[in-house]
Amino acid sequence: MHSGGYILAGIFQRVYRAEALEETHVLWRREFLELKRRSGWLLVYGRRKTGKSFMARLLLPWRLYVTVTRDLSAVVEEPGKKPTVTEIGEAMSRAVELLAEDGVVVVDEFQRLPERYWDLLATRHPEGRLVLVASSLGVANRVFDRRSPLLGLVLPLRVDPLRYADVVSSLLPRLGPRHALLWGVVLREPWLLPLAPGLEGEPWRFIAGNAYMLAQMARGLIGEVFEEEERRLTRLYEAALRLLAAGVWSSAKLAGLLYQRGLLSSPGAGPATGLLDRLSEIGLVAKTRLWRTRGARVYYRHSSPLLAIVYGLAEIYGVDEHPHRDPELLLDATRSLYARELQFTLGELLAEHHGGLQAYTILPDGQGDVDVVVLDHGGRRAIAAYEVKLGPCSQSDMKTVLQRAEAIGARRVGIACLGGIESPPPPGLEALGPQELAETAIGCVKKAATSTQHEA
Repeated sequence: MHSGGYILAGIFQRVYRAEALEETHVLWRREFLELKRRSGWLLVYGRRKTGKSFMARLLLPWRLYVTVTRDLSAVVEEPGKKPTVTEIGEAMSRAVELLAEDGVVVVDEFQRLPERYWDLLATRHPEGRLVLVASSLGVANRVFDRRSPLLGLVLPLRVDPLRYADVVSSLLPRLGPRHALLWGVVLREPWLLPLAPGLEGEPWRFIAGNAYMLAQMARGLIGEVFEEEERRLTRLYEAALRLLAAGVWSSAKLAGLLYQRGLLSSPGAGPATGLLDRLSEIGLVAKTRLWRTRGARVYYRHSSPLLAIVYGLAEIYGVDEHPHRDPELLLDATRSLYARELQFTLGELLAEHHGGLQAYTILPDGQGDVDVVVLDHGGRRAIAAYEVKLGPCSQSDMKTVLQRAEAIGARRVGIACLGGIESPPPPGLEALGPQELAETAIGCVKKAATSTQHEA
């Protein structure tokens, strides 16, 4: 076992009854520690398919697990009994009974629960432990609204796609540094793991070979996200997500393309910026700050690397409509899209490592870019800059990153190479191969675990 595996196994054993991490085939995440640490009533919320329900089932000693269905009935589960379908009012009455007995009760798909039942649940606070699981970001606004009967009774725990450091550290015992780093990019979406149980070869080959299936699943997932947020997945939103995945990061350029397609009434950037803000609010779009980049302050991108790659293939090659595309014809494009997502994913890891803010720089006059910029917490100066390479790093690559980092005033300069370091780096350059990057991920996990323990 890689040394990181022992570290994660120890952390995992503190929150779950397991012999060893690799035997569970579970992707460890720091939210496990948060869920165990917080003993009171809790709202666990986030975008659909991020692992919230799995986490609640895995870690909580629940006596009642209620899932609210779309037709507002309830699937009721109790240990040692068969699941039953009942009326929602009956399920909530049972929940109140068990809370009065100091039991642990989980209400899943809470965003669907009619608000008239919120008052009923609130009558039992602080008895028992109530954990509300919601596949919606908007529900938090309703729960913590000043008129909500649950305001002040529950604490929030947001669950987004897994952090890269957590996934890499989980995969290290099984895959070793390089493949853990490679697969970690796309396995931030935990629902992918059962579809690729062997994790063999490179992830972009798997995606290219299963592009149609993944495109259908991605579109279904996006549709569910909109449904749970009480929005419609219109042609406008769909087109924006596809263009974003294809590399259209600027709100101004996006506005122009949507206008050309007849989806916006004006080519101005304002409506497109508002559209992207709404997609950000429901957890589908991330905003990366642009540092010393002329004419723009924000780089818009998909929050999920996997969805970005799949939607990019759908926009460029129409893989969502053609189930028999030759995977070999998709391979180069998939690898290119993957490399872009690797860049931003490693940017998140390195920003966490340095305790700073992630940024990105597009240099003027076609001089290229700086893949990863880490700013101080005030966002006033660059404390580190890195180039990211999917393959090995040459002396030429190292010289280039030194020149580009100097142009943006970064104090610390490095290069991250998934294919290894071909030659010794020049003075003043930090060279990170797979082993060093894996150790960086482990360090981030240890820091997060230690911080959670101190808070407890």
